[in-house]
Amino acid sequence: MSHPRIFQMASGLIFSLFVSACFASVSETQITETLKSNEADAQPAQLDQVDAVPEEAPEQDLIVSGASQLTLFRIGRAGGDWSALLLQHVPELSASAEAQILTPGVLRKLRNEINAILATEGYFSASIGFEKKTKDASIILVNVDAGSRTVIQDVDLILTGALADAVKLGQVPAVALRDRLVANWLLPKAAAFRESDWVRAKTQLSESLRADTYAAATIVDSVASIDAENHSATLTLEIDSGPSFVLGDLNVIGLQRYPLALLERFNPPKKGEPFSRTRLLEYQRALQNSAYFSTVAVSVEPDPLKSEAVPVEISVVERKARDIAVGVGYSTNTGFRTEISYRDRNILEKAWDLRSAVRLEQKRQLAYADIYLPPLERNQYDSFGVLFDRLDVSGLLQTRSAVGIKRTSTRNHLEQRLGVNLTLEKNQLDGERERYSRALVGNVGWTWREVDDSFAPRRGQIAQVDIAISEKALVSDQRFIRLYGKYQRWIPVAKQDSILLRAEVGQMFSGSTESIPEDYLFRTGGSTTVRGYAYQSLGIQHPAGVSGGRVMAVASAEYVHWFESNLGGAAFVDFGDAADSWRSHSAKQGFGLGARYKTPAGPIALDLAYGKQVKKFRLDFSIAIAF
Repeated sequence: MSHPRIFQMASGLIFSLFVSACFASVSETQITETLKSNEADAQPAQLDQVDAVPEEAPEQDLIVSGASQLTLFRIGRAGGDWSALLLQHVPELSASAEAQILTPGVLRKLRNEINAILATEGYFSASIGFEKKTKDASIILVNVDAGSRTVIQDVDLILTGALADAVKLGQVPAVALRDRLVANWLLPKAAAFRESDWVRAKTQLSESLRADTYAAATIVDSVASIDAENHSATLTLEIDSGPSFVLGDLNVIGLQRYPLALLERFNPPKKGEPFSRTRLLEYQRALQNSAYFSTVAVSVEPDPLKSEAVPVEISVVERKARDIAVGVGYSTNTGFRTEISYRDRNILEKAWDLRSAVRLEQKRQLAYADIYLPPLERNQYDSFGVLFDRLDVSGLLQTRSAVGIKRTSTRNHLEQRLGVNLTLEKNQLDGERERYSRALVGNVGWTWREVDDSFAPRRGQIAQVDIAISEKALVSDQRFIRLYGKYQRWIPVAKQDSILLRAEVGQMFSGSTESIPEDYLFRTGGSTTVRGYAYQSLGIQHPAGVSGGRVMAVASAEYVHWFESNLGGAAFVDFGDAADSWRSHSAKQGFGLGARYKTPAGPIALDLAYGKQVKKFRLDFSIAIAF
């Protein structure tokens, strides 16, 4: 045997011993993670890694055979919801990884990276091995057995600060808050341990505490003790509530155009109230949704030294006081239109909001001016206005002038309306004499809205009820009671489809329809009622045209399928009619297909409907807004 051959064998033996020494592992059975920071709940847990002894022992053979060969790593035998994380976070396993020379350092680094990822998912006793791919020696397969997932064995939540003191004194609100925090803890016993869940649970607990009274709450200590051998974890979390916060004065920034008293009309938080983030957000939302501000921020500085009277900072960006807009449009109901609108949000320097417009359409001409006052307590809004409306459809020329006042109040999902209107109306059927009517009408109405999207609902419902009363002894030409109801329901189907069900019903109670304004009688038909029939063409039929009746009922069912884009299709069927009595009411039928296109203002609807009774097809166009 030659000397070079002896030297080669000796070198190989020494190299093999070196590789074996590099990969000797020590099993750890206890890992303790301690975070001490004011913002510890927002930091990921830093857990020590456990290197498991590999099942694939002869890794030195891989290294020797690949010492001069470029190698790629691919996942071999592995399974579980963590596999995707390895591909995402371990660079060597990604499809775009570059080939590299196999060394002990490369294997050690890869093993540690995999163990680190598995530890975040609660696996602390993983077995990781390497082997060559049979058909391609340049590819090393990484076989991973994650082992058993760690489960929460015990949880110890420790509360200190003013909240703990109040609990000791038996104060009911404090005890209720403590119990709520414990009940809502996201990682209870027997739950699987994951690092992201541990971080989220700590964040949720601290944010819940900061949202109600204790604005300066901080996590003092957090410990996750991991027993890798028994696959269990013990969690300890200490949180200091800090002092209870009480609201102080309001500090307003950015208010220039509107009076300071305007902010008082939106039910601001009062000095001396306990701090509540929800309360501040409600006030911010009320200001943001008003006509006066484009941006609103309401906050407090969680400084424990100011807790007895913490100032409430209100920063606003005002809208322009005046707007002028010009627009054009088209509707199959009333034809092409052009419109100019004017808005002044600070009439008489009192923050009265004027909304006015002139709209000219082929079949309708409309002008109105409404003034909305700043809100009162309990979210009540008062308004008053005037209107002129000229409508010429289905052989009936209707000219109406009206003035009215209204109070609207909203509570959660329910809106209530109270109002009084004085209407003067002139009507004329083609070729017949003019008819005049006058009515002073008191009305009350309620609308219940509970939908997932105000402009394009897919789930939810809207219910509306209106009652109008007119008394002949008070200005009116005729005594009547008018009842009207409408219900819409959206039912989600599959991933993005939906079913829309709609029903309308109305009835007029009066000895005669003579001298009752057409606006309070019932006609139907058109793009948003019974498709396949002309706008307001269903009512009492005359040789010269159509007038309103005492009763009305409409029902509709529609299925909408949305494609991957904003384009959708619909199939629908409508039933409805308006008549002088229920005995003469005959439900007309319309059905067809339509196209839908999503816009920020709601879906645009283009429907081709067939009216069964008129035996004609009709194209209807509308923006299908829910309200």
